[in-house]
Amino acid sequence: MRLRSLVTLSLVAGSLVMVSCGDSKKEKEEVAEDKHEMHEHKEDMHEDMAANEATASFSDESVKQAFDQYIAVKDALVQTDAEAAAKAAKELKATLEANKPEIAKIAGNIAASNDVNKQREMFSKLTAEMESVLKGAISSGKIYKQFCPMAFEGKGDYWYSTSEQIRNPYYGDKMLKCGRVDETIM
Repeated sequence: MRLRSLVTLSLVAGSLVMVSCGDSKKEKEEVAEDKHEMHEHKEDMHEDMAANEATASFSDESVKQAFDQYIAVKDALVQTDAEAAAKAAKELKATLEANKPEIAKIAGNIAASNDVNKQREMFSKLTAEMESVLKGAISSGKIYKQFCPMAFEGKGDYWYSTSEQIRNPYYGDKMLKCGRVDETIM
């Protein structure tokens, strides 16, 4: 009887190991598939954004440069890429230090963080401060002021974009298209 129990127990344990290994292989395949789909999603997103981008010209070259760097920060946050957001924010800080030190400080805080959620919180402040820089500086073309009502636990928040198409920097791919265009600035 005891031998029979040991054999049964061995068979059950062996079966569990085989099932477990099979699940692991299946999980690895699913993860690889998800990574491939995410890469395709990013490529599609870049193509969509390029097709719908508006171009704005600015009366001041430093404002154009600051806006381009702001957009690079936003795009990095859309991708949930803290490293790219920090790099773009560092460049924005350097551009703004001489004329807009208060905004440069916010960009510096984004650059100093490697936590994308903290970067998103600071990006909210950056967006609020950029409004005074952007309004009245566009000589031709347009930019879009967009709003996500779900950001920051339902308080909502804004960002600027070169595209009418929504690409949410506060949620990235979790809620990529959550938001609306609130204003077109020309």
